[in-house]
Amino acid sequence: LSWKGLIFLIVYVCIGAFTVIACCTCLDHRKDYLDDSETFRLELNVFMTGIVNIIIVHMVLVLNSAIVTMPKKGDEPYRSLAIVMRVLSVIVFVNTVLNLWVQLEEAKYL
Repeated sequence: LSWKGLIFLIVYVCIGAFTVIACCTCLDHRKDYLDDSETFRLELNVFMTGIVNIIIVHMVLVLNSAIVTMPKKGDEPYRSLAIVMRVLSVIVFVNTVLNLWVQLEEAKYL
């Protein structure tokens, strides 16, 4: 496992952990959401999106445990998929951090 692979492995784990925290903050004031249907729909959307992201990140972690090296240049479709997966993981990481930040500010944890 190279240092780049290790960095992306840490990124995947952080995405999963931050998403779990964001999902838990959605459930923190669930009784308050029943009175306001708009807030309930917003928090339900954040929760369901978080659950889907958690499943995807765990699937990527399983894939990375099976394939620990970047495919060579001769294995072209798989190499491109691995590179795009790493680029998308950085984008998802930024989105997850922003989502967690908004959730924690809204719940008055920050």
